Amino acid sequence: MHGISLVNVHVLACDYDGTIADGGRCSPEMAQALARVRESGRKVLLVTGRMLPDLRSVCADIDRMFDAVVAENGALLYFPETREARTLGDAPQSALVEELRRRGVPFDLGSSIIATTEGYADAALAAIRDIGVERTLVFNKGALMLLPGGVTKGTGLDAALTMFALSPHNMVGIGDAENDHAFLAMSECAVAVADAIPALRERADYVTRAPGSRGAIELITEHLVNDLAALMPRLTRHSLPLGDTASGEPVTISPHGTRMLIVGPSASGKSTLTGLLVERLIESGRSVLLVDPEGDYQSFAELERVVVLGGSSERVLPTPDELRQLLHQPRTSLVLNLSAMTRAEKVAYATKALGAVSFVRSTTGLPHWLILDEAHHIAPADGSPVVELLRAGTESLCMSTLQVTDLAPELRTLPNVVAATELDAFAAATRAAATGRPPVLAGPKLAEGEVAIAWLGDHPRAQRFRVAKRRVQHRRHVRKYTEGELPPDRSFYFRGPAGALNLRASNLVRFVELAEGVDEPTWAWHLGQHDYSTWARQQIKDEDLAGALAAVETADLPPAESRRRALDEIRARYTV
Repeated sequence: MHGISLVNVHVLACDYDGTIADGGRCSPEMAQALARVRESGRKVLLVTGRMLPDLRSVCADIDRMFDAVVAENGALLYFPETREARTLGDAPQSALVEELRRRGVPFDLGSSIIATTEGYADAALAAIRDIGVERTLVFNKGALMLLPGGVTKGTGLDAALTMFALSPHNMVGIGDAENDHAFLAMSECAVAVADAIPALRERADYVTRAPGSRGAIELITEHLVNDLAALMPRLTRHSLPLGDTASGEPVTISPHGTRMLIVGPSASGKSTLTGLLVERLIESGRSVLLVDPEGDYQSFAELERVVVLGGSSERVLPTPDELRQLLHQPRTSLVLNLSAMTRAEKVAYATKALGAVSFVRSTTGLPHWLILDEAHHIAPADGSPVVELLRAGTESLCMSTLQVTDLAPELRTLPNVVAATELDAFAAATRAAATGRPPVLAGPKLAEGEVAIAWLGDHPRAQRFRVAKRRVQHRRHVRKYTEGELPPDRSFYFRGPAGALNLRASNLVRFVELAEGVDEPTWAWHLGQHDYSTWARQQIKDEDLAGALAAVETADLPPAESRRRALDEIRARYTV
């Protein structure tokens, strides 16, 4: 397993009894298989209902076998390297302990857990109810655990992943019993051994052929050695919805191993599709690095766990070392706004940034997706050092561009999914990327909001669909409209009712400055002419802002109030 490229799986999380241990003991073959997983650079996390002293009595080598142990069904976290133990739940309440004794319930006490057998479930529940404490009953093949409210194997495992700065989206979990549901549900690939309880087998993405520890060894030797490649097509529960066909069928793409190209003319909707993809990834808990050459995605700062850096803001672009640190946050996505740079500066910075991405991805699997908007800025047709950094990997990637010929030739064959907002661009991109005969999409030209998509490979297919509604409104070329220089014929001119003025606003910053200073008759005259909403719609290309300004124009407000409201609407959408 040495030298394997880690893309999908960086963590193996496994239950103990009935999964890697038979009869309470871990065989030498099982220990050897787990050692191979760790030697490959992956973490092995044990997730068990057992208490730590009890676990040591049956598995003396836990300090050598595991990177972390989630014990007491999620209530205790132990790190073998430092011998540090952290209690994640409240200690057993003394009143509850006394009540259980009074009712004749035999039990063992852990740092947080109270363990008994399922035959005493009614008595334990009655004790909890009478004392009035918050404890949850968790069953495990005849065993019964009384846990603090909200504590599960899943919560404990999440705490362990946080300590290692790893994501459950790069984790395979394997178990066999009722209390394994929580941590398998959060695993990107959930595996049940062949003799697991029926409910767990039904929910698993994969069920091993062999039972118990032989099933766990099967998973490791047949699938982990190949980075779970053969199992990835089974993980359809993670598919990313992009829209619907005319008949209402959902259109999705896989979050694993997808290399997507989005092509289409300017203002045709490709940025809408790109933005929707980013939103879907963030909603699913995946991390994204979006390289934004034109400053079109500043509005993503509105989303939770998204950090926008660069552009003209004070949040300067990170150095490669700083970027490596930022990318180690599995729940944070980054937007790098390169709009303040020249074309040469963009290529130079992107090359360094993607070098940092390649390094972090090899050790953590983060970020889960790399998005290169308007990729021709950093990987143009005449070549770029960025190409080598993209060709080497098989991780998920999305590039957008005006037409496929704008990209470096080496990148034109990289996509296995092509989406386009224009049929001519679609045909050219699929011809360039397909290794065999490209799929053909017949019919009329694409309507507004409609996209053609093709899945390439052994069984190519293509279809049309309507893009789903986005959460964050896309704003095209935000920096250009806020600080750039619009040509004279697209600028706004404050002239007033008699044409006495000729004050040119070549961007939104200048518009706000002039609007605050012009006299009330001039302001009111343009307001009455609906000039503000017309300019926003026709020249700024922002229908949302145009609608807001139109509402101000028709509200019959005093000039001072209409001016304040109009400028507030602009400031709510742009940094001016």
